[in-house]
Amino acid sequence: MDVDRPQAGPGDILAKVKVCGVCPTDVRKYRTGNHGVSKLPFNMGHEWAGDLVEVGEGVKGFDVGMRVGGANYGGYAEFNCVRRAEFEEFAPYSEALLMPIPDNLSYEQAVFIEPLADCFHAVVTQAQTQVGDTMLVIGSGQMGIQIMMAAKSIGAKVILADMLKERLRLGFEFGADETVNTSKSNLKDEVMKITRGKGADVVITSVAEPSAIVRGLELVKKRGKVVIFGGAPTGTMIQLDPNLVHYNEVSLLGSEWIGAGGFLDARMCHVALEMIQSRRIPVDRLISHRYALEQIHEAFRAIENREALKCVIAMA
Repeated sequence: MDVDRPQAGPGDILAKVKVCGVCPTDVRKYRTGNHGVSKLPFNMGHEWAGDLVEVGEGVKGFDVGMRVGGANYGGYAEFNCVRRAEFEEFAPYSEALLMPIPDNLSYEQAVFIEPLADCFHAVVTQAQTQVGDTMLVIGSGQMGIQIMMAAKSIGAKVILADMLKERLRLGFEFGADETVNTSKSNLKDEVMKITRGKGADVVITSVAEPSAIVRGLELVKKRGKVVIFGGAPTGTMIQLDPNLVHYNEVSLLGSEWIGAGGFLDARMCHVALEMIQSRRIPVDRLISHRYALEQIHEAFRAIENREALKCVIAMA
């Protein structure tokens, strides 16, 4: 739908969106609503990059013409009005939600700052992964591969598991130490063989399947950590054996964005930016499909059907 161009009032920043990444969370919210509630109009898209075209009174550190990457909703629109006042509760971490991007970074690369920061939050803050740890990542979509690359960057060994051969091939190209095709091999047998019967130090489930979480609890070592990274549709339930947690003293954790409950770790955004800028993590190679805004439904379908690895929307 067409809407009037927003105006930047006091404390506001108006950005002209150039590129927005499509997150599986956007597709889930489009299909099922935000936590089961569909409230329209709802402008999704939280992985965006663009140019500042208007800066409101009282805003410091941002100027018209500056290239920025954002982590707030509003990317599937020509303009995004970011209200800095809404982020005051997160101070001093509000810079994590909007940050300048260097000239040598493309808009497409910049849209990965937010999702890669999420992955570092899961790997470093929640899983507390250490150098030399063996991590099992269940699900080798674009987020699973980013999790794998984040873990590799800090010296972990990573096993990538999935049912799709092509996804696993890409995962191996991006640096996975081991891959397991769960449609052909028994995941437990393979993980125990690789870890010599100990189990993985850390398991991160990048898919929202209850079976993946249960399998993670079975394959993590004693006193290891299982991190639920992928968000599930509202109403998803899981049955698990509490003795796997109790007797093995396993920690079952969640990972939301770069921190939930008012905790935002801005360091993760800066780490992600450095990794992308230095090419240590070549995220733009994950882009498999590019669409115009008018083709956004095609992008959603490509992700749902697992035809696409990463889709980006380019604004006219």
